[in-house]
Amino acid sequence: MPRLLIVEDNKLIREAVAEGFEVAGYDVVAVEGFSSAVDALDSEGDSGHRFDALILDIKLPDGNGYALAKRVRDASSVPIVFLTAKDSESERVMGFETGADDYVVKPFSTKELVLRIGAILRRTGAAPDARSVLRYRLDDVVMTLDIDARRVELDGTEVALTPSEWRILVELANRPERAVTREWMMAECLDHPYAGAERTVDTHIANLRAHLGDDRWIETVRGYGYRFARATPLS
Repeated sequence: MPRLLIVEDNKLIREAVAEGFEVAGYDVVAVEGFSSAVDALDSEGDSGHRFDALILDIKLPDGNGYALAKRVRDASSVPIVFLTAKDSESERVMGFETGADDYVVKPFSTKELVLRIGAILRRTGAAPDARSVLRYRLDDVVMTLDIDARRVELDGTEVALTPSEWRILVELANRPERAVTREWMMAECLDHPYAGAERTVDTHIANLRAHLGDDRWIETVRGYGYRFARATPLS
């Protein structure tokens, strides 16, 4: 899986971005400042695990992202994306002149940021591989998800789902046993994070379970959200 370094001093933003990339299949290292980022980068050589991309804030408590980007660019061509509240033309120009591959201004969409990084990594050949067919066994029942055909089958019998139910199932099945929050599901699967939408997520999950005929396909993580079943993946 691609390895990503996030450098962001705001704890809430750092954790939200890290979660978004983790559920998208990335190995994430998230730090809050210049010195901790340098430590993470210096440890690359010792561990043998290189970062495939960097997301950098510009204003850091012990330095700035421009200087960090320049330090990185002097030694590596790893993709760099600035994530910052600085939105003037001069700041953008400086970011690209420093060697950035993209420049994202806060407030931002985590989903869009994931897509931007994915697009960059596809050009470098480091993007996560997308599987077109997923198959899982739960007890004696086999679920087949044909992503391209947008079809789900249980033991060869097609199950009719609404578009929202389909998206939820695919997103969860692509992350087996990884819990995701209701907030993430609203943003990634439903695209309408309005007041009260958490109850809408719960309603979609209840309907999805009814269609699948077994509540165990979608597990509730108390106080957090949901995850796909502890089912056996099939090749």
